[in-house]
Amino acid sequence: MSKKRNQLIDNIRIAMANSHSEQEALKVAVELIDGFSEDYNWTGFYMMGDGALNVGPYIGPETEHTRIELNRGICGAAVTSKKTVMVDDVLSDPRFLACSLSTRSEIVVPLMDGNTCIGEIDIDSNQPSYFTDEDREMLEEIADIIVARLRKISGTK
Repeated sequence: MSKKRNQLIDNIRIAMANSHSEQEALKVAVELIDGFSEDYNWTGFYMMGDGALNVGPYIGPETEHTRIELNRGICGAAVTSKKTVMVDDVLSDPRFLACSLSTRSEIVVPLMDGNTCIGEIDIDSNQPSYFTDEDREMLEEIADIIVARLRKISGTK
């Protein structure tokens, strides 16, 4: 893993340790994650609530997709499968719900608390085939760090 990736993970760990609410933790995490690449054009969280995904803190163009049903979009697919979904060409994927007309690739990483998906990290890029297995591994590690902190903030486990 590159030095830049390791630095991001370390910064996330520090930021999570210093966050005292879910909203604060997600806001600082999205800022750090978005700062990792100039080729991210939408970086954000969707959190589970009332049986759907609800938009949380994000950086990027305003989205009309503030609530996503579990059977819709790439975000819904990631929650349903409880696995990371990487799409190299969103324009050829019928599940894609556009947040921006310039988006060409997307990665969605579930926030898994045991077997329960509590939300997800969603990142769009305007570059086709942008996300790699290294990105997936890095973001899955970040997701684990975030979930552990959210668990402590909420007082569970």
